[in-house]
Amino acid sequence: MAAVHAIRHEVFVVEQDVPPDLEWDGKDARAVHVLADGVGTGRLLLGEDAARKNGGDPGLAVLGRLAVLRTARGGGHGARLVRALEDEARRLGLDGVYLEAQVHAIPFYEKLGYTAYGPEFQDAGIVHRAMKRTFMTI
Repeated sequence: MAAVHAIRHEVFVVEQDVPPDLEWDGKDARAVHVLADGVGTGRLLLGEDAARKNGGDPGLAVLGRLAVLRTARGGGHGARLVRALEDEARRLGLDGVYLEAQVHAIPFYEKLGYTAYGPEFQDAGIVHRAMKRTFMTI
């Protein structure tokens, strides 16, 4: 978790000027975390934490806090992190994944199969938009 927190501090608090009290929301202990080569991280909220964020759908995990250090961007780490978190959501039997993307990152998530919906909104002074990917069932 030290590496996870260091990456998130660098990307969100230092680079994007997110206030620390917003970044450290108390949900980390209940979340699933992934770490990519010490340069990227992401988390998955589940259960009540997810439902409070995604509009109340218990079948959707919430992907968030996806961060890759500036020096490692463009190397595929972000996509691998997203896929690893999706794999965990599938393993848990969930229907899909919800996220709130910074608007500049929407094309990245669209390439991974996510669809944006609803209006833009501010979170920590950064414009975001809701996105979702539903898993195919056979």
